[in-house]
Amino acid sequence: MSATITNLTYLNKMTEGNTELIQEMIGIFTSQVDMYIGEMNSLYNKKDWNGLSRLAHRAKSAVAIMGMKSLADMLKEFELYAKDQRNIEKYPEYIHRFTSECSLACEELNSLTFKKTK
Repeated sequence: MSATITNLTYLNKMTEGNTELIQEMIGIFTSQVDMYIGEMNSLYNKKDWNGLSRLAHRAKSAVAIMGMKSLADMLKEFELYAKDQRNIEKYPEYIHRFTSECSLACEELNSLTFKKTK
């Protein structure tokens, strides 16, 4: 059995266990991931470090809600480095990790089933 990528404890608490709202939040997250990945690669290719910093900030919030603390911490570091245009050689590694972990998280989240509450 593989380790889970996400931890929905915070999302459960935030929504007071409302399964419809949890499913909606998961849907928003999974639909945003491809956009974030594409935009990250595009901004990197354009060397738009300020844009990358802003995107890392937005993505950090999204992954934090899904309980991906380690990835959120990495995105915070990425955000600050990109803002200051430091450690540019690390950016591809950050983008690769974001892509990899978010892809696994989406698979995991899409496999979840929720019992409807009345």
